[in-house]
Amino acid sequence: MKKRYWVLLFFIVVLIITYFSGPVPSKPDYSNTFKELPSDLRELEEYVIKAEDSLPVREDNQARIVWQNGPEKTEYSIVYLHGFAGSYRDGYPVNKNIADSLNANLYMARWAGHGLIPPASLNNFNGENAWESAKEALAIGNKIGEKVIIMSTSTGGTLALKLAATYPDKIFALVNLSPNMEDDQPGTFVLNTNWGYEIADLISFGKNKKIEHEQEIAKQYWDTIYPSRALVDLQVLVETTMLLETFKNIEVPVLTLYYHKNFIEEDQHVEVSVYEDAHKLFSTPDSLKSLIPLKTPGTHFIGSDIKSKDTQIVEKEILDFLKRIGAKR
Repeated sequence: MKKRYWVLLFFIVVLIITYFSGPVPSKPDYSNTFKELPSDLRELEEYVIKAEDSLPVREDNQARIVWQNGPEKTEYSIVYLHGFAGSYRDGYPVNKNIADSLNANLYMARWAGHGLIPPASLNNFNGENAWESAKEALAIGNKIGEKVIIMSTSTGGTLALKLAATYPDKIFALVNLSPNMEDDQPGTFVLNTNWGYEIADLISFGKNKKIEHEQEIAKQYWDTIYPSRALVDLQVLVETTMLLETFKNIEVPVLTLYYHKNFIEEDQHVEVSVYEDAHKLFSTPDSLKSLIPLKTPGTHFIGSDIKSKDTQIVEKEILDFLKRIGAKR
């Protein structure tokens, strides 16, 4: 009996040592410098088009500038940051309609690695590259509009919040749709620990993660197969940016909208219970920040006509908020 006990103890010790000696995902280095972009607006648009044409982007997934009246700077510009494994359609038509309501130029960004034809899907996605994509989107927004409003969905909100905390003087307001401050699935934190990439392979049953969608058209606008390691890089991005310091450094007006009908019927992608505490930490004056649960969209993607049952309520709340903070056509 004693021998069995010591053998069992030995194996437990070996397992513990093996686990804690395993590889840990590296921490991203988030640079605050901006890439140089063309000043001429026609050249800027050409820059975006050429960059997208150089990659195997799926049909209608490319980043783009949507002008109100040709390449002229408008008073406001909307920068739309989609979610992880998503595209501009995870917030469309709300993103376009809000831009039109303000007579604002619109930049629909595409994160690094996103919207590409497999097997290129998310191949170069990581926290650093996602941050570079977000910074470039903000820089473009500053060139096409005097006042930048960042609208985002899910992990696009993660990036938007970090942008606002880092560059408060470059952003007029944030409109967050279901921002990813914390994953809704318990235990996801283990992806950012020892053997994180190997754990991702296990839970994905292989090197690739496959996603199913009820709507056929969603297969065009969401990445449905991508490396399982991207799940680790996603978790690393969220854990290294959604910090108390980030929230406290946010000073701009903020609107956060999300689906919540009751304890059962609510967003199943992100943890919405953390929103209230995060909003309390924002340095934004109380009169300029709003946190509003919505009962009718029935989905995480509240601004998408592909997924949402009610995009009109989303538009109404955004327009009411923008009017309240002084943004109007």
